[in-house]
This record gives sequence, C-alpha cells and structure tokens, in this order.
Amino acid sequence: MQRIYKAAKKCGYLKGLINPIEPREAKKIDKNKILYLATGSQGEPMGAMNRIINGIHPEVFLESGDCVIFSSKIIPGNEKKLYYLQNLIVKNKIEIITEENAFVHVSGHPNRDDLKDMYKWVKPKCVIPVHGEHRHMVEHVSFAKEMQIPKALLIENGDIIKILPNENPAVVDKAPSGRVYLDGSINVESDSQSIKDRKNLSLNGYLEITLIVSNSGKIKKPVISFKGIPENNEYEPFIFDIEDEILNICRTFSMENKNQQKNLIETIKQNCRRIVRERTGKKPFTNINIARI
Repeated sequence: MQRIYKAAKKCGYLKGLINPIEPREAKKIDKNKILYLATGSQGEPMGAMNRIINGIHPEVFLESGDCVIFSSKIIPGNEKKLYYLQNLIVKNKIEIITEENAFVHVSGHPNRDDLKDMYKWVKPKCVIPVHGEHRHMVEHVSFAKEMQIPKALLIENGDIIKILPNENPAVVDKAPSGRVYLDGSINVESDSQSIKDRKNLSLNGYLEITLIVSNSGKIKKPVISFKGIPENNEYEPFIFDIEDEILNICRTFSMENKNQQKNLIETIKQNCRRIVRERTGKKPFTNINIARI
C-alpha cells in the first residue's frame, strides 16, 4: 500500500492530500480524527482487517462506536470468509459501510475504452492475456485483434511460450501446473494418497481390528478400536456385531495357510465395513492386524 501511494505521488496524482503516517504515530492523535487504510477487504486470514478485529494487530484496535468502510466488491469465492469477518465486526457493535449501501467503491479493472487508450499509447506487437477466467482471456484476444495488434496469443496454465528471437510468439511446450499442497514440510499433488486418506478419515472415521492367534491356531476375542464413528445410545453398540461376525468368519479359514490369511483379512475388512455402514452410514478406513502369541 505504501509503494502504491509513493508511485501515485510520483506520477502526479493524490495532490493536496495530507501525507499518510505510520499506525504507531496515529496513537498520538485523537481517534475521531484518524482514518486507517487497511488490507483484507476480501476477508483474507492474514489481512490487516482480520487481525484488527481479532485483536492480534500490534498497532490498531477497534471498539464499539467505530466504523469500518469496505471500499471493495466481493470477489466470487470469497463470500463465506468475508461475511464471517463482517459478522465479527457487527458483533463488536461496530458500524459497517459497504458498496451495497453506499457509493464507496469503483472498479480498478480497465474497461474496453481504457484498454483502447492503453493500446494506442503503448502500441504493442503482441498481447498475451494472463489474468481472469478462460472466457475473459478469449474475449481479450478477440479485442486485441479488433485493435489490430499484430499477434494475440491465447494460453493456459503451464504453457511455455517462445517470444524471441523472432516476433511471432508461440506455445512450444507444457510445464507441470496445478495445485500443490504443503503437507507438513513436503510438497504433494492435490490428488496424493496422503490427502485422500485424511479426507476419508475425516469423513468416515477409523476402525482397527487386531486378531490374536495362539500357537495352536486358536483365535481369541478380537481387539477392536475406532475413532470418529458415531454411536447411537438407543441401540446395542455395533462393536458386538463386529465381534460376532469376525468369530464366525474365522471359523471358515485356516490360519496356517498364508493365502487364506490374506483372504481372511479382506473378508473381515469388507464385512466389518458393511456392518458399520448399515448401523451408522459411515464407511471407515479399516485396518486389520494379526498378532501371533
């Protein structure tokens, strides 16, 4: 924000305005004479506005009777977090003014006439739109052709463009692109197995069954534990049904045969998941262990 202000002043704008001061200096001035300019008008978690209303900004705080002006429009996709922020402000008995009830915002995006002027001034040899949705970039390429720009190139995320040595830019290759998650301290793809597993755990819970097998091959009462699976106190716990099902299944398998052991594990897993699904509607991540003593 400071850089934008300095650039505007350097270009001859913002004449006749009082020079801005730092927040720490504003503490020396009566609060009814102070207007703070803050980032975070889209509800960004680390934006200044969010930190101020949550009381964690080091220099600025708000109290009952203050007023917050959102000089912005809601960018699609930000509605939930922005409305959450605005509700927090209202709960603190602070007045809110937005573009919905007052003329406090104008778009910073150029319209067609603005772009016409820019193209006349700059006279570009090539236009490569990179901002907005695909439909916006298609329209921009079409507009550039109307303005008789020699070359207008439509690209997508990951496209590698060769601009020089000639004056005919073209897409020559494709680079990996898309969302990357920071999973702990490791970068992973959005469809990585670790992400899928945790989503499944969060939605369906976890079920673990340990079969204890003696040296003689006899199976003792299974040890069953689970997390994140709802229970209904009106009915007998589903864990008893699982125990009975496991013991019935084990009678039909031989623990001495390794192939049968694999089939046993898979059969127990499928049947236990079925029981939980029928009783709770959940399909838990299920792990079967066999311990020999």
